[in-house]
This record gives sequence, structure tokens and C-alpha cells, in this order.
Amino acid sequence: MNNRPPTITVLAVLYMVAGLVSTSYYFNEFKIPPHTFLSIVGTFLMFVIGTFAIIAGYYMLRCKNWARWLAISWSIFQVLVNAVRSPGGIIIQGAFVFLVYLFLFGKEANEWFSKGVMPVFEPPVPLPDLPNPSADVTPPPPDAPQPPVV
Repeated sequence: MNNRPPTITVLAVLYMVAGLVSTSYYFNEFKIPPHTFLSIVGTFLMFVIGTFAIIAGYYMLRCKNWARWLAISWSIFQVLVNAVRSPGGIIIQGAFVFLVYLFLFGKEANEWFSKGVMPVFEPPVPLPDLPNPSADVTPPPPDAPQPPVV
């Protein structure tokens, strides 16, 4: 059985932790008044986007290829949001996203995600071949009389 690369494990756990921190932060934002419509919508969207990080991390551990695409998309989105807030750190954040990209799309990661489905259970002994009763039935000849329809 092929093991998960340790870089994928570390990144998946980091994504889940970042998602938990993000969602808890934006969940607490709902408690601070005054609320405007735009602040509520923005806070809700950031809460949902934090949830995407949790989902990406969890399913990267479960060997789902789409999860690494969600993870890298989440990282790029975070860089864009932080670039709007403070443009000074975009180079460092961009370099960090590039490193994450290298780990998520490297050779070991490609082998891990190409499996597609992580085996949950492998039987200790091979299962016997069971007879297929439908294979023993032969269809009636085309010129055979049809039963009456009632």
C-alpha cells in the first residue's frame, strides 16, 4: 500500500488549521456591532471561504485530486485579498503560494493524487469468484411464440 507523502499530510493539516482559525475569526465578527449589509455579506463570504480550506485539507488527506486544486485556489484568493489590504507583502505571499504549488503538484503528490481513491479496506485474503446466475440464462430465439398480454 502506498503511503501518503509527508508534505501532503503537513499541508492538509495546515489548510485545516488555517480554515478553522479563519472561520472562527469571521464567526466572531458577527458579534461586533454595528452591522451593515456589506459587512454582513463580506463576513459571511470570508466564513465560507475559510470553510473551503477545511474541506480542501480534509479531502487532500482522502486522496481527492480536486481538493489540491481547491487548496491552491484558496491560497491564490488569500493572496489577492491580502494584496488589496496591504500590497507590501504580496511578494512573500506569492512565493509562499509558489512553494505550496510545488509541493501539491510535485512528483510524489502527482503519484498520490493519481490513485484517485484511497483504499479504506483491503481484505486479508482474496475473495472467491461467485457464480453469476444471469450468465447461465440464454435468451429465447427471436421466432419463439410470445406469451399473450393480458
